[in-house]
This record gives sequence, C-alpha cells and structure tokens, in this order.
Amino acid sequence: MKVRSITKNKGKPVLGLSPSDSLNHAVTLMMENRIGSLVVTENEKLVGILSERDLLTILNAKHAMWTPVTVADAMTPNPFVCHPDNTLEEVMNMMVDNNIRHLPVVYEDKLEGMLSITDIVEELLKKAKFENKLLKNYIQNWPDADDGEA
Repeated sequence: MKVRSITKNKGKPVLGLSPSDSLNHAVTLMMENRIGSLVVTENEKLVGILSERDLLTILNAKHAMWTPVTVADAMTPNPFVCHPDNTLEEVMNMMVDNNIRHLPVVYEDKLEGMLSITDIVEELLKKAKFENKLLKNYIQNWPDADDGEA
C-alpha cells in the first residue's frame, strides 16, 4: 500500500494556517478538529508544521503566564484505557474510534504501563518485516516442479 492510497481515502482536508496566525487560533483549530498538528503554508507552499509538541515547547518557554493553571485544569479525566490482554487490533480500533494516541494499560485498577500509537506502529512494522522474511525464505526454498515426480 502506498501513502497516496491512504491520503486519498482520508476524506478530510488538510488543515493549516499561515506563519502570521496567532497561537490562539492554532490551538482553537486543533481542539475543534481534534487533531495534533497543523501545516503552515505561505503562498500555497509548505513552510512548516505546528505540532502539540511545538505548543508544549513554547508553553514551557513562556511558563510565567501559565503558572496559575494546574494539571487538574488541563487533564482529561477518566481516560480511555486498555487491558494487558487486549489484542493489537482491539487497541488500534479503540485509538482510531476515539481519535487518541495514548492508552494507559490498566489491570485490576492498577496502572501497568502506557501504550502509544508509535508503539503500535513499531510492532506492526516488526511483524511485517518478520512475515516478509519468512515469505522470502519460503519462496527461495520453493521445491522445483520436477521434485518428487517419478
């Protein structure tokens, strides 16, 4: 599968802004659309990307104006969680259906770990590489059509 087939079927336009737009506008766009990044364009050319991490970086640099805000003010209470025995497919569906990138792993009300979308992609990539290796090995050792025939 090529990237083109994924982007073609997404159905949503790419949201972006210009370098002169305010961060307030950027945050509003990200929140209204539940997205983690925006492209930055100028004269219809890509000049940058603004991600959640970029916002955290500037928030850290300008921390004085955020000092009175607490974690409770910003956190998502009662987040979606997964169980250690959930399958990869189940957690991928959960992440896609709820547009989330991180899932705490909870067992018997105890936090066991954190699963990120990157963890899932890495696991799928490892699996694909392993299957690819097995298939290549199988094809290389394919018996000749004449073998075993008398």
